[in-house]
Parts: sequence; structure tokens; C-alpha cells
Amino acid sequence: QRLAKEINCIYPLYTPTTNFCLTVHEDNLSAISMSESLKFTPRTKHIAIKYHHFRSKVKTTYNPKGDIHIKYISTKKQLADIFTKPVDDTTFFTLRKLLCGW
Repeated sequence: QRLAKEINCIYPLYTPTTNFCLTVHEDNLSAISMSESLKFTPRTKHIAIKYHHFRSKVKTTYNPKGDIHIKYISTKKQLADIFTKPVDDTTFFTLRKLLCGW
């Protein structure tokens, strides 16, 4: 969106912009607190700059215009686990039912 605004200053074009907020479901409370915090600690200084850029896009009380809203979800309801972790049969069938409906 920022690039479109910069180009529009030079070449006035019709550039429709969207105003939406992306919701990310996360089951790791440490990751949520780190993304919503402004603090740089010795444990987070090794993290790449691109992740700090992501932090600037998260919607918080100090950044109400953020594009990303991070929401906590229980590990048992985290649908991505079916693709990223080895799960047992009952968890697999439960997540498959939530994901596919069968």
C-alpha cells in the first residue's frame, strides 16, 4: 500500500486501497507477547530485521492502525498442526473434521 501511495504522488493513477485487518491465530503465548511488545531484550536482539518489521504491523494499543491482529487459539484447535507436526490418530481426525468438515 505504501508503494502505491508513493507512485501515486508521481503518476496520479487510480489505485484502490483495501482497509482490512488480517487475523493470525497463534497458540504460542510467548510469540504473541513478543510481537505485541515494544521492548528489545537480549533474547530478541538476534531476531532478523524482517521480523521486527512484522512487529510494526501488529495491531496493539500503541499501534491501533496495525494491519495484523494476533489472536490466541488453543493448541487443540490449531488447524495448522495437522500440516506441521506429527499428530496421533484422534488429533488428526479432529483437526481434519474442523478443516474439511468430514
